[in-house]
Amino acid sequence: MTDRSGLVGHTYPHYTVRVEHGKVREFALAVKDDDPVYADEAGRLPAPPTFSAVTSHWLPRERADVLGLDLRRVLAGGAEWEYLGEIVAGDVLTVRAHIAEVSEKTGSRGPMTLVVTEHEFVNQREETVLRLRSTVIELGER
Repeated sequence: MTDRSGLVGHTYPHYTVRVEHGKVREFALAVKDDDPVYADEAGRLPAPPTFSAVTSHWLPRERADVLGLDLRRVLAGGAEWEYLGEIVAGDVLTVRAHIAEVSEKTGSRGPMTLVVTEHEFVNQREETVLRLRSTVIELGER
């Protein structure tokens, strides 16, 4: 396993995501959210609570290279969302992220590295509307 403790505090390049009306509707359909608000063709369309998960599709490529994870041994370790404001179609979100923690543990399958990343979503009015804390786990080689 690679020692990644020196990465704590590493700041990733910021990136911007436009919250598109059609994408909000598609996401709501994909997660089977049948709230009638998503059938509305116009108006203030709120993003479903876990919509922020799709923002990872806009990550800059260099982001994955920093950790040097072996994706064959990586698991999602969980995520926590803290909503501080409403996210609606038409918003432009800037995502700012950094590595908050790196730790090593031994589990039933052997050694593992846990990497916690914190993301802050700031809208076009410079309001922080969401904080996301996510964990990835890299299992040790067998």
